Amino acid sequence: MSRSESVERAAESRPRSAIQLHTLRNIDEPLPETIRRVADAGYEGVEFAGRFLEADSRAVRDALDETGVEPVAAHADLSALEGDLESVADRCRRVGCDHVVIPHLGAGYFRTTTHVDRLARRLDGLAGRADSRGLRLSYHTSKDPFLPLLDRFGLGVPANLPSPGLVWELVAEAADLTVRGADRTAETTGLGRLASRTDDLGFEVDVGWVTAGGYDPVDVFELLGDRLSLIHIADVERRRRFPPAFRSVPPGEGMLDLDRVLRASRETGVDWLVFEDDHPSDPEAAVYRGRATLARSD
Repeated sequence: MSRSESVERAAESRPRSAIQLHTLRNIDEPLPETIRRVADAGYEGVEFAGRFLEADSRAVRDALDETGVEPVAAHADLSALEGDLESVADRCRRVGCDHVVIPHLGAGYFRTTTHVDRLARRLDGLAGRADSRGLRLSYHTSKDPFLPLLDRFGLGVPANLPSPGLVWELVAEAADLTVRGADRTAETTGLGRLASRTDDLGFEVDVGWVTAGGYDPVDVFELLGDRLSLIHIADVERRRRFPPAFRSVPPGEGMLDLDRVLRASRETGVDWLVFEDDHPSDPEAAVYRGRATLARSD
């Protein structure tokens, strides 16, 4: 399928199916071959991670053109984007990708409202710089922005002092397990505050980690509205209550109400659903399982 044919199909059906290539990181093959693999499985898009920043961009572009697969976005660490945005932007331009996503940021960024406000200024400024280079910028949610903001418990001053991040993460986890208020909604979380304090930043919602954080992904869709740029269809299972520990599992096999989330995703207006399984037991089989999972939303 040519790229023009793929674009025509985009107008007929939303959201479309993509896969986060981190799922396939343990398949030993060049990135262009992985693109052909996911095209054969029926995906319309790929989201790059890891190897993308080192791969031969011309060969990647040739594989995309050959298969009609769309480059949905590329994950890039915050440090890489702030350190050399032009290099990342140039690589994206060469393969026809116009969207970069910052993956998981740790709990330290969401310790208090002061921490979140500082992050918001940082990410909104970076989003403006990215926009001047033809790129949209989004943040990929993890569990961390759903932990309690510690200044809600009178711990703002000590939590702002230099200290090991793990200590305050455990304090937040303990508060979440013991004193979470019934009035605590997605709007009152670090994610809600980040959204309210930014203008140009988009959000890629990982529904598995939202669920692990104790919130309803559908509520988060509604909170973000048109700031919702992509939806990651992923799932987790709880391995330990405290300190909390979770592990990625195939969507539908963990805590997520998969069918409800897939139904809701059709109402959001996002262009892409992105399948991800961080720890597939059989990555080659996961390619087809993921496509079948996303087909349940058709």
